[in-house]
Amino acid sequence: MEQQKSNNSKILLVLLIASLGLNAYLFTSKSNLQESSKNEKDSLITARIDVEKELNETYTELNQYKGENARMDSLLAVANGDIDKYKERINELIRKEGNSATLNKKLKAELEELKALRDKYLEQIDSLMVENEQLKKEKTDLTAKVDNLSQNLEKTVSTASVLRAEYVKVKAFKKRNNSKYSETVMAKRTNKIETCFTVLENKIAKAGSKTVYLRIIEPSGKVIGSRAEGSSTFRKTGSTEELLYSVSKTIEYDNANQDICLNWEEEERNFVAGKYIMEIYVDGNLSGVSEITLR
Repeated sequence: MEQQKSNNSKILLVLLIASLGLNAYLFTSKSNLQESSKNEKDSLITARIDVEKELNETYTELNQYKGENARMDSLLAVANGDIDKYKERINELIRKEGNSATLNKKLKAELEELKALRDKYLEQIDSLMVENEQLKKEKTDLTAKVDNLSQNLEKTVSTASVLRAEYVKVKAFKKRNNSKYSETVMAKRTNKIETCFTVLENKIAKAGSKTVYLRIIEPSGKVIGSRAEGSSTFRKTGSTEELLYSVSKTIEYDNANQDICLNWEEEERNFVAGKYIMEIYVDGNLSGVSEITLR
């Protein structure tokens, strides 16, 4: 009889321990499931916010160029149509996809496609703006040539020997991943500004070594320059004033037309939007002026 009671007690103890273990397991499983569900929900919320933010920023970034010209507006109309389709597709996906993990994965994929679409249209916009700016520059250059011709006819003997820089062409370039350059008009994409011009024939001027200085003046009025990059100062002819220059080059002048290009390059893009003035000096004399506007 005592033996039977002992056996029953042992059985009850084993059942109690088993019950406690099962309860602990169920509690842990429930906690893990709740934590997993919370993480999945947080990840989904983040994905939706990222997609909606990218949509809004893409609309804003592209449409800031609206009104530039008819071709630009036509391109933006197509771009906005494509973005609208993405927006409808994303909203439809959110409404129909019931599996949170699958929805989260699809939203991330849509985000990457949307970024690629934005970059594609920005590249096309950049090309159109480069073309448009080139047309404007050619018209300005033609007018400047006529004006310069009239001014040259009125030069006095005292200034006849001053070398003139004409046919100035200023271009901005962006550096691609393959280290090659392509033209741009966007400040935030610019790595290099190139200024090319012709030092004109002058039979009166003295032949020999000449120093050509280029001053690049930022929209703020400050001259771009760094002594580490070779910048320094020179004295303006007929004055005690010392002027900071961006880059310089020594040429051997033989009284004939001479083509020259001077570059200012920044690996890290630090250019700001606005108008940049190019002042060209030869041996201290102001020889030519041009400009470029970066968007």
